[in-house]
Amino acid sequence: MLAGGLIWLATACGQPEAYSTLDAELNDQGVAQMGRYEYEDAHATFAAVVDSAPTWLDVQVNLAIATLNRQREGDESLALGTLEGVLKIEPRHQRALYTSGLIHLYLGRTEQAIPLFRAVAAADPNDAYTAYFLGQSLLQAGAHVEASQWLLQAVRLDPYLRSAYWAAAQALRRTERADAASRLIEDYQRFEPNPAAKLAGFSYKRMGPKAEATATPAPPKSSPQVPIGALFTEPQNLDSRDWSTATLTTVDLNGDIRPDLVVSTNQGTTIFQGVPTGNFTSIDAHPIMEQIGAPLWGDIDNDGLVDVAFCSPTGSRFWRQATSSRWDPIGLNIDEPCTAGALFDSDHDGDLDLLVTGPNGNLLLSNNRDGTFRSLAEDIGIRGRGGTQILATDLDADRDLDLIILGTNDRHDIWRNDRTWRYEAVPALADLGNSAITALSVADVDADGYNEIYALRKTNRLEVWQYDGSTWHHETVVTPSQSTRAWDEMAFNDFNGDGHPDLLISGPTGFDVFDLAGGAFLFSRDIEVASAIAVTLDVRLGPAVVVAGKTGLHVWHPGPGRHPFLTLIPTGKSEAEQMRSNASGIGTRIKVRSGGRWSIVDSLDSHSGPGQSLSPISVGLAGEDTANFVALEWSDGVSQTESGLSTDELHTLAEVQRQLASCPVVFAWDGSSYQFISDVLGVGGLGFLAKPGVYAPPRPFERYLMDSDQLRARNGRYLIKLTEPMEEAAYLDAATIQVYDLPDDWSLALDERMGAGDPVVTGRAITYRRSTLPSRVTNQQGDDVTSLVSYRDTHAPDPGAIDRRFVGLLAENQVLTVEFEEPIDTTGAVLLADGWLEYGYSQTVFAAWQAGKRYQAPSLEAKDRSGNWHPLLQEFGYPAGMPKQLAIPLTNLPLGTNAIRLSSNMEIYWDRLQIVWEERLEDTSPITIQPITARIAKIGFPKRTTGAQRLPHYDYKDRSPYWDTKFQAGFYTSLGEATELIEKVDGALAIIGGGEEIHLEFPAVAPVQPGHRRYFVLDFRGYAKDMDLYTQHGETIRPMPNGNKLDPQSLARRNRLHERYNVRFQAGL
Repeated sequence: MLAGGLIWLATACGQPEAYSTLDAELNDQGVAQMGRYEYEDAHATFAAVVDSAPTWLDVQVNLAIATLNRQREGDESLALGTLEGVLKIEPRHQRALYTSGLIHLYLGRTEQAIPLFRAVAAADPNDAYTAYFLGQSLLQAGAHVEASQWLLQAVRLDPYLRSAYWAAAQALRRTERADAASRLIEDYQRFEPNPAAKLAGFSYKRMGPKAEATATPAPPKSSPQVPIGALFTEPQNLDSRDWSTATLTTVDLNGDIRPDLVVSTNQGTTIFQGVPTGNFTSIDAHPIMEQIGAPLWGDIDNDGLVDVAFCSPTGSRFWRQATSSRWDPIGLNIDEPCTAGALFDSDHDGDLDLLVTGPNGNLLLSNNRDGTFRSLAEDIGIRGRGGTQILATDLDADRDLDLIILGTNDRHDIWRNDRTWRYEAVPALADLGNSAITALSVADVDADGYNEIYALRKTNRLEVWQYDGSTWHHETVVTPSQSTRAWDEMAFNDFNGDGHPDLLISGPTGFDVFDLAGGAFLFSRDIEVASAIAVTLDVRLGPAVVVAGKTGLHVWHPGPGRHPFLTLIPTGKSEAEQMRSNASGIGTRIKVRSGGRWSIVDSLDSHSGPGQSLSPISVGLAGEDTANFVALEWSDGVSQTESGLSTDELHTLAEVQRQLASCPVVFAWDGSSYQFISDVLGVGGLGFLAKPGVYAPPRPFERYLMDSDQLRARNGRYLIKLTEPMEEAAYLDAATIQVYDLPDDWSLALDERMGAGDPVVTGRAITYRRSTLPSRVTNQQGDDVTSLVSYRDTHAPDPGAIDRRFVGLLAENQVLTVEFEEPIDTTGAVLLADGWLEYGYSQTVFAAWQAGKRYQAPSLEAKDRSGNWHPLLQEFGYPAGMPKQLAIPLTNLPLGTNAIRLSSNMEIYWDRLQIVWEERLEDTSPITIQPITARIAKIGFPKRTTGAQRLPHYDYKDRSPYWDTKFQAGFYTSLGEATELIEKVDGALAIIGGGEEIHLEFPAVAPVQPGHRRYFVLDFRGYAKDMDLYTQHGETIRPMPNGNKLDPQSLARRNRLHERYNVRFQAGL
């Protein structure tokens, strides 16, 4: 009851809980902060409420949950202490029991976790998450049979809990029930694209409802009423000329964020410019007005200005917008007749390609990003029969675009994209391929993550093909008896704002809006129609309809009978110099969460006509004014989440340009804090594309040299953290530290680099006393850069102009000519080079390859005493990522060499260059230290900053608990102790993903003796793998590396360790 401003509740044990209205408001504020991943702020808010209302047990559990998620050192123990206090007062408090079980499981204490989860399962047998985490605890404890029972129970309780399928499959395999396990894996894959599917894990909103902060009880929110009024206003006559042969498209031609209307006929192009009132006005002159055919709009050269390709019976023509007032023809002219076309990123390399079709077949023009294109259809087997419509869409939810070509004579081509310019037929859609169809379009009406294909039969029947992840199903939606109109065009847009796409269908006698979710016509109008399209003129009220026909151009503006809309413009263009998605954002997949509902749309024009519009995306929020969040998946496969987007304004969403993958990052305790060292194991990259069909072989070790001041003991131990602050996985087989104590006049280097050619990298120690710096260094322009390569100070020569088309590639070779005062003594000479580089990705390697470019590792030449240059080492390698040192022995130097020359087209920053002379030093055997502790932990994402010359830095103290990174599907190492996995090189791998770390502790050795200098060598054995679209097996943790090199006994041991430790399933966001 409410008395004196206090709210009184009773616990299950009869203990009163009292809190004020202000306490309730503060608690709700903390819950909102948790939802925004502001865990530190939420912790402070809940702590204040606990101080004010100490008997309110639920807020104490909220405080424990905030403590756990903020991920400070020791927070797990603090959270457990808070929960123990709650359980002393109320031993049956389910949230306290459940969260305590999670923390124990998080720390690897399965024996403590299991009874806690059992108690919760007994009290609430319908909670799927309790069943799942109990099953995971049992799986980790080796009780495979009972684990499988609980995990299957989780599947039954919540069929959308995808993690349970995978985990149950693994448990069943370990009980020799392989067939049942395979069926579960199929179900898991089928649910993958569905936004309603859920994953369980040790992160907020994935730990289950009982581990979420709870708001103060409130009465349920009523569903918003459908606004009263018409769907459209009465039509506005825009132009009275006869447009009975017109093609309509819409685009923002001049960049004023207002849609313009483009009407194309065989006589030319007419432009109606959008004005602030939401109407159009005809313009008298424009450079493209004499062009004929259907326009395809998109930013072909990624310069931020929209361009166009015209598709006409006389061929296809490109026009590039050079400035707001100047349009230039691009020299590529195609004379084959064109009936339809599409601009989209067919190979997901960050630019727009052109696919056109006509009576002679299909043409696919791959964009080289330099104003030229490569014709590929014949070479890759999709020349086909030609057709009348092109549909580029993702048919199987695998993040790439497949193709449907609506052909003549009722024979249609359907191809699945297998990437790297490989397409294959889809036999499961053979009935669609041989259907009498007038028009096609796609939409995800039921928001299950799979696009449905909607087809207008020539019999005027509307049919749909639906995919459930394994099988295509075909059924009729509208029969001829439901409409007398003969339709020939279709497109999808949400018109009433309920969050479901509606179907705009038109024919010669009128147009209709059909609500597929409700199965009813929302609007019908009889009028002569050549073409009808949706145009968003009001960002809050959603799309209007524009009709071209014999009686002119007519606009039906949105009426009052709609919910508010969220309107978005996705773009790959940002202030960053690098881009991985096309600037037009074409191909972006967008999932909107609002009011407990999902809506899924994409930025591919769904209109079945021959042209292609480029327009904002409108998504109805069914009465909400703000979306909970918007999840974007860009055409390069990168995920991004935006929140707090309202219906009051147009939102331009630029892809966040970020380092998605590189290599695991190392931090070391330097005596006062964990300091960023560098990245490692990039040389062990799994599945990295070298060229189509060829993947770079991984080198499963990397050694990193550290100075003594970079690593100091703490309580008698050296502390190293191997972290993953990016969207990739690290596989660690073993880790050791080698300690070298050398006389003061000796130095140490390592034979390390990313080896691209001979000689083979060994990682061996190189000792030397003599070294020399260059006397003069010049770059490719002849500029003196000697001072920039004489000191290791992270100031390097400018490598030259960047090829903006490709990450990490230069427009021209960087050439450094390195001269010395005296001829180089050839005995034991070694080039030491400190530096770093901007890594490309598999995707950018492919993009460069298809444009005729290649990443060329540094090569070395030597100048003899006569002044002649000789090749010495061809593409020998480069610094493997972030700042580090490479060494390359200079064997076979010509006599009298006093200059060497480095050249490469990779974006490398050479920090210091020197020659040293290797000498053997007796008694230099290092002390090798094995780890005494290895712990897996979720630590969040250390903040990355990028300085001048793309110099990276990570701050371990400043960590974000959440970032838009995905996990490769598979089993990761359980949180907690994992020393057994990395104590020796045996193929047993500790596996972590984004936001996680392997914390390593090594016993400290005695202090260095006077007259000596200490070096540490970190020796990592392992691999890394990113999720790039072109990385081999980039979507999954498996296949495990190196298994084929183990003998049966070692393989069996590795598998036993993996079954014990690698039981933590993760996938997706």
